[in-house]
Amino acid sequence: MRLTIANMLTVSRLFIAPMFLAFILTETAFGMSAAVVLFFIGALTDWFDGYLARKYGEESELGKFLDPLADKVLTSTAFVSFYIVDLMPLWMLVVIVLRDFGTTAMRSFAEEKGRHIVTSRNAKVKTFIQMVFISYALFLMWLSKTWTDVGIMHSANELLYSSSTYYILLGITLFTLWTAVEYVFTNPYLFKRLIK
Repeated sequence: MRLTIANMLTVSRLFIAPMFLAFILTETAFGMSAAVVLFFIGALTDWFDGYLARKYGEESELGKFLDPLADKVLTSTAFVSFYIVDLMPLWMLVVIVLRDFGTTAMRSFAEEKGRHIVTSRNAKVKTFIQMVFISYALFLMWLSKTWTDVGIMHSANELLYSSSTYYILLGITLFTLWTAVEYVFTNPYLFKRLIK
């Protein structure tokens, strides 16, 4: 199977994710800056791989499988880092990670059975708001670690660990959980096959 440029960009996110985590956990100004740059490079590859695949007619079954998987690895890694720095509780992390990789497993199982699961509108919205939140949190983390003005650093850290941020995360977690429930109700045949 030929590995296209689009697929190579997709695969790059699988390598970016652990590097992102390693840098963010150094809790240094340089590490934080490197982590932010890596995350946004990963986000850009998500746009470019789809664009290139469509432009050059290189859409493939491998790409259709790897693209959402790479997205979930990158976003899940970001949420793992948020848990490690005490930004989110463990139960939220578990819900988000299990939902994302659970639906990937469902999609693979459906393909094996000759069925195709179409990504729902709510699932696309879920991915968008997760990415927006991750960008918001990373920006505040970057400010709190790198900015020269102590007042701005303190304000960024306070906002990052504020009740507002917690409730935004709670809303994202509950919405993520709802999209999992939605997949179950719209694809009941998968679960009938699993229990047989």
